[in-house]
Amino acid sequence: MPKIERIKLSDTQDLVASLVDNEKLDLRIFVKTDDYTGATKRGFRFYLFDNNWIEFKKLINEVDKAYNEIGRPRGEQCPRRNETKR
Repeated sequence: MPKIERIKLSDTQDLVASLVDNEKLDLRIFVKTDDYTGATKRGFRFYLFDNNWIEFKKLINEVDKAYNEIGRPRGEQCPRRNETKR
């Protein structure tokens, strides 16, 4: 399964995007702990060629709009994760 990209979510978790059989997108949480390192059941997979990709991009655009609407000023602390916006 060719990996496309990896986003670090925490010290022990990454979100990994992969192509499966050049026709499906797999977005999955990978963990690294003392007991287990690898993919989890948390994630999803869908076919790219059943109009799903276009609909998924629309969904991401709507999420992006909502994110920008609730965006906080630079330097303000995120209440959930105690992170500072850069």
